[in-house]
Amino acid sequence: MKPVNNYDKIAKFYDDVIGRSFESTHFIKDLINEYNSNVSDILELGCGTGSVLEVLAYDFNVTGIDQSSEMLKIAEKKFPRHGTNWAELYRQSIDDFKLDKKFDAVICVYDTINHLTRFSQWKKLFRKVREHLKPSGVFVFDINTISKLDNLSFISSFVNKFKNNYLIMDVKKIRKNVYNWELKVFENIKDDNFKLYSENIEEASFPIKEIKEELRKDFVIKKTITEDSKRVSGSSDRIYFVCKKRN
Repeated sequence: MKPVNNYDKIAKFYDDVIGRSFESTHFIKDLINEYNSNVSDILELGCGTGSVLEVLAYDFNVTGIDQSSEMLKIAEKKFPRHGTNWAELYRQSIDDFKLDKKFDAVICVYDTINHLTRFSQWKKLFRKVREHLKPSGVFVFDINTISKLDNLSFISSFVNKFKNNYLIMDVKKIRKNVYNWELKVFENIKDDNFKLYSENIEEASFPIKEIKEELRKDFVIKKTITEDSKRVSGSSDRIYFVCKKRN
């Protein structure tokens, strides 16, 4: 199975560099509960290191899928089998997954869907989500907009220091609607000695109108909103879609 994007090389740094915001996870939880107050089972597409599931597991039965085996290894450590909270984790593609279970809610957050660089893949993901949702199930996902990715591609590389290590990110547009994130992590081994880890991660985004038209084939769009609860506009960086399955 060839991954769409592979985070294996930098998986061990992911939580330190990217991290997960408890506030963002609770924002996602509130969006789910607003449109389905009887949620028991949640599936996360592109669960990565399991940080979102780790929070949701206090209130729900959680399942996650991801394509990176190294990210899933980290996630597994957050859910010890003897622990109170548990997660079912699978290595599958987010646009071509198959589980023998249906869910009250499916989430795909932190611009995970942007890692699918063809809109045909987005369409396939929407169909798969519908297949795995129970009646009246809720689908919540977010996107990096074209506006955000364009803006990032115009600025210089940016550097983030974490612990004694460094991350350098450089975003460049490589073709219509598709952008390459060049990630370089310099791990401090000892004193001034560093080891380099690098990944190239592609992201794509598409016009909001096009996304909505496709969603309406299988879902009722209940809300589009930014994380700071502002109205969506052409300059919005990240947009959340809250949808309910058409029955």
